[in-house]
Amino acid sequence: MNYRKTIMAMTSAALLLGIGYGASGEAFAASSGIQSAAALPAIMTDVKYIAQVSEAEARAKAEQEVKKFKSLLDQQKKALSGTYQPGEIRYVYINDKEYQASPIGSSYASNSYSLMFRNYDEYVKKYAAGKPAMRLELKQPPEGYNFTLARIAPYQTSSERKQIFNQVIAEGKASGKKIYVKKLQEKRISIELIYTMTAPVNGITGVLSINTEPAGAAGKAVESEPVQPQSEKLKVDGQEVIYTANDKQEHKSVVWMNAKTHVNYILREDRGHLNKEELLALAGQVMEASK
Repeated sequence: MNYRKTIMAMTSAALLLGIGYGASGEAFAASSGIQSAAALPAIMTDVKYIAQVSEAEARAKAEQEVKKFKSLLDQQKKALSGTYQPGEIRYVYINDKEYQASPIGSSYASNSYSLMFRNYDEYVKKYAAGKPAMRLELKQPPEGYNFTLARIAPYQTSSERKQIFNQVIAEGKASGKKIYVKKLQEKRISIELIYTMTAPVNGITGVLSINTEPAGAAGKAVESEPVQPQSEKLKVDGQEVIYTANDKQEHKSVVWMNAKTHVNYILREDRGHLNKEELLALAGQVMEASK
């Protein structure tokens, strides 16, 4: 949040003035004779107090900014709420220079039509079973994970989203309206299944997501999960997949394209406990269900 920037700035200023701790604080005390090593605990308390006061002041200022632009923010919220048609994506641009220059100013916001299922069987019964062209099922979740959510929403690539946002900003500025609203209809969809760990490990709850989305040009890499230098090309049940894991194993993924349906599949695990073999086995499950 913006008030944290204020805290960092003020704390940095305090350190430059000698209200510091650690090696730099000790060096200042020794050379100036103003502070001694014995005074360091008090100095540290002063820094903590300054940070607390600064955070409170920054938070109060942010709240004042929200109140100042309440009318604009209420109009934005109203424009993004209400009933959406299937495939609808809605964009709202606040065309106000004073708001844009404020710490809370965000030039645009968006929302879209989506279907949500909190129960896996309901998702399969009401949606997945009738959509063979983009089938996504995982009949047996991995050990230690529970189904959390199925979400079906309009699909756009990241480059398409960026282009549309730039277009909305340009149109919003030219419109002369304080609140500019643009609505689009998107026929393409993406499906996402989300699973969360049943219990945290070392205070961390891992998340597993399984996505389907329309594939791009033939042979093109999956845009939403780019190939990395450490990525590996492997085979699962004869299907070529790309497996990627970062150095700390906090993010792992398996991606592939179903050439028959021209659909991309992306399995991602963030800060979870599954190993490479377990993720590849899950990919095999998804492949079997999507045949």
